[in-house]
Amino acid sequence: MINIGFERIMPTPNYPHGTSAATLSGRSWGSQSNIVNLFKAEIKIALRKSQLGRCCFCRRLLYHDYATHIEHFVDKDGYGDYTFEILNLAVSCGTCNIKKNGHFSTWSTRFSRLFTVPGHSPVVRCPVLKAQLVAGAAFPNNAIDFRWVNPHVHNYSDHIEIDKGWIFHGKTREGMRTIRGVKLNDVGAVELRALAERLGTRGGRLSMLIGAFAELDVHRARDVAKVVVSAIKRRREANAR
Repeated sequence: MINIGFERIMPTPNYPHGTSAATLSGRSWGSQSNIVNLFKAEIKIALRKSQLGRCCFCRRLLYHDYATHIEHFVDKDGYGDYTFEILNLAVSCGTCNIKKNGHFSTWSTRFSRLFTVPGHSPVVRCPVLKAQLVAGAAFPNNAIDFRWVNPHVHNYSDHIEIDKGWIFHGKTREGMRTIRGVKLNDVGAVELRALAERLGTRGGRLSMLIGAFAELDVHRARDVAKVVVSAIKRRREANAR
């Protein structure tokens, strides 16, 4: 089993100095105002610290800052009132953020077609919520309010288990929905390519073997062995030219 780093975001970060829910109310996420830029920069740092530098969905370590996204658990397009609600924010890797946004877009389109009555305003729902939120209501903070694993209120390992090789298993309905929605079992292929790149850049065979041994904490032995054999074969073919 892979070390997930953190169970849930704790403690919940405070609003950065110079910002507050009141001063951010009514502003858009894409605004270039100083207060919005300050909030986004500081909350990203605070969330990354609370999450021990790991993605809120896949629990892989976050690396480059540009590839780390501030994630709105409940989408801000449908529920703009919670755009700057800290309990609605987490940091994720770019891979998970893109997959989740794609699922939300597809889900929302299907839901709208099924439940919106012609001539009436579209019905707003979010796949991670069990019920529609009433305008002006406080952001939900109980586990029972969510259909997915919420990084602020759920203990991750109660719902999702990760085996070596980045194989995700849902232990509850919330866990299974999260795995499907973010396509977490695609992560294994991404990490396998990254493994091949890491080992491929190592100098000699001894260095490669030392690197391969270190990878056994998160990758299955047979996968690491295949990558090593493949890397050695490519080097032989290159030297023979």
